[in-house]
Amino acid sequence: MKFLDAARDKISIPLLISAVTVAVVMMVGNHLMLDQIHEEAVRQANRQQENSMMAFWELMNRRGRNFHIENGRMILGDYYVLNGANELPDKIFCLTGSRATIFMGDTRVATNVLKQDGSRAIGTRLSGPAYDAVFREGIQYRGEANILGAPYFTAYDPIRDLNGKVIGALFVGVKQSEYLARYDRINVKIGVINGALAAIFVLCVVMLGRNRKRAEAEIKRQLNFQQQLMDTIPSPIFAKDAQGRYTLCNKAFQGYVGLSKEQLLGHSVFDLWEPDLARKYHQMDQEIMEAPEIQVYESQVSHADGSKRDVIFHKAAVRDDAGVAQGLVGVLLDITERKAVEQQSRRIEAQKHHSRMIESLMIQLNHDLNTPLTPLFALIPMIRAKVSDPGVERMLEICQQCVNQIQGLAGKAFDLVRISSSQPRLIPVSLCAAAESALNEMAQPLAQRGVICCNAIPPDLQVLGSAEQLTLLFKNLLSNAARYAAQNGKVIIDAELKGAEVEVSVQDDGIGLDQEQLTRVFDEFYKADTARHDLNTQGLGLAICRRIVANHDGRLWATSPGAGRGTTMLFTLKPVGQQPPAIDEDDQAREPDPESYQI
Repeated sequence: MKFLDAARDKISIPLLISAVTVAVVMMVGNHLMLDQIHEEAVRQANRQQENSMMAFWELMNRRGRNFHIENGRMILGDYYVLNGANELPDKIFCLTGSRATIFMGDTRVATNVLKQDGSRAIGTRLSGPAYDAVFREGIQYRGEANILGAPYFTAYDPIRDLNGKVIGALFVGVKQSEYLARYDRINVKIGVINGALAAIFVLCVVMLGRNRKRAEAEIKRQLNFQQQLMDTIPSPIFAKDAQGRYTLCNKAFQGYVGLSKEQLLGHSVFDLWEPDLARKYHQMDQEIMEAPEIQVYESQVSHADGSKRDVIFHKAAVRDDAGVAQGLVGVLLDITERKAVEQQSRRIEAQKHHSRMIESLMIQLNHDLNTPLTPLFALIPMIRAKVSDPGVERMLEICQQCVNQIQGLAGKAFDLVRISSSQPRLIPVSLCAAAESALNEMAQPLAQRGVICCNAIPPDLQVLGSAEQLTLLFKNLLSNAARYAAQNGKVIIDAELKGAEVEVSVQDDGIGLDQEQLTRVFDEFYKADTARHDLNTQGLGLAICRRIVANHDGRLWATSPGAGRGTTMLFTLKPVGQQPPAIDEDDQAREPDPESYQI
């Protein structure tokens, strides 16, 4: 019996050593895996703040580019007050999940960072390393910061006025406790499991012989738990041995490559993928096996749906005590959608740059055209006053018309580019006042043809719009009506609330339009037959109207009973208090009536 006990003890010692070794490897492996996941979470948090900051600046740029402080308020552009503009931080939270703040100086003036009582932290001040970076050094700050007693992953950018002086800052960030909560819970579970393993192996020292099977069952249960834990991680995870055969994978990896666990384990890349791709994967694996540290690189892999996906690999070699590589472990991060978003952002930026170039060109062209035209406007009337020859008088009149045409074309083209280059900020505007302002500017052209204009818009009717663009819209519509209305005729401007929109009409009693003209009247440089040789028209007025209505999320169309029976221009706007409705494809395709054309 003693001999059996001694033999059993001799057998128990190597078994115990093996068991302890397995436990240590498992704990270290779990710790390394959690460290890697935690590091990736931190990197993801920092990338999220960069993307959130880009989105924050994009929201700001839509409202203007000139920051300045006036009467104790920070103003963006000409009139957008940032003090209390909490809709901007709230928009960032909806888009990216990050908290956001606008600082005037070092004081929060708009934020969705909350105090302990649930109120916004308006009036609190910035301090710490972020304050030193932004206000003392005038640079960005990226890193961790303590905000109202809570640690955050943060990004701060300085706000500068036109003179380059730092007058405030933008902040985006996310609470570390909220962002890392999931990983902390996993860490706690792993800690509990590791503690349980330690207790089990201590117990095995005393009762190894009797509880060997129970210990093996417990180890198996823990391995199953580890597999389940990996299966809950959304990132694909895998491991290979020294010969390149898969030894471990989670469900995310199986779903990503479209193969089951049985199809993967024990097989190499040469068994699973086409030769060219397999050789590429094998070569990368060999480089990892020879590398001393974790390797991070970008590559393409075949997805289960047959597509090629852009991913970032995080790989590391698994080595024995002698430093010999026994295999490798890897984690995949799919960045296909992120790269698509980055490409889209670059395209949008290129389009914005192109728009700015066109606008700059038109400004310069408008200036360069007006410079030589100015003396012509002064000299031609003086020359005509001194000329008595009818033929010369007629030639000078044609020159005057051409000068007028060039000036009008440059001005209209500049208006079209200017209103197309950026989206206006829509605020409550009196529609009657905008129409009246346009009437005052068009009074002389209307009076020259004896045209009477009646403004029947209710004085209390307000719409969401840009006062400047709405006045320009009425001015172009009245110019068109004044040109084609009947001699000593009448133009009526009216508006009424129809459901969730305001329908505005400008009606004349002039030459009218046929069906073919109705479909083209809003095209750039299009002129009706009677106006093709009219040097006083540029063919851009109604195209400008179309762009302005589009900027206001409205519809624009024209109706006419026929030639000689007048024309009505109609467009829609949003009343104050109404949000723009969702676009209905059926409504978008439906025309107002059989004799109208809508864009």
